[in-house]
Amino acid sequence: MRWLFAAAFIVLPFTASAASFLSVDNRADIVNEKVKGNHSYHAYLAKKFADYASEEVSQHDLSTAKAFINMAEDAAAKAGGAK
Repeated sequence: MRWLFAAAFIVLPFTASAASFLSVDNRADIVNEKVKGNHSYHAYLAKKFADYASEEVSQHDLSTAKAFINMAEDAAAKAGGAK
């Protein structure tokens, strides 16, 4: 019975979000692909935030990169698909 609780504490944090398994650069690629061909304001923001996130990863500032990629994903959701 104890192993069940131990397994639950190990597995639960990993089931919170599929995006948590992807790197910031992978998520940036997904954002850019999602808004490809869309020239709206939100698509532009999504691309810029994704670029900033990748730049922050290259500077080893992962907390800032995660903040930017989250903003990029929010803007991409508002932009919708290609138009």
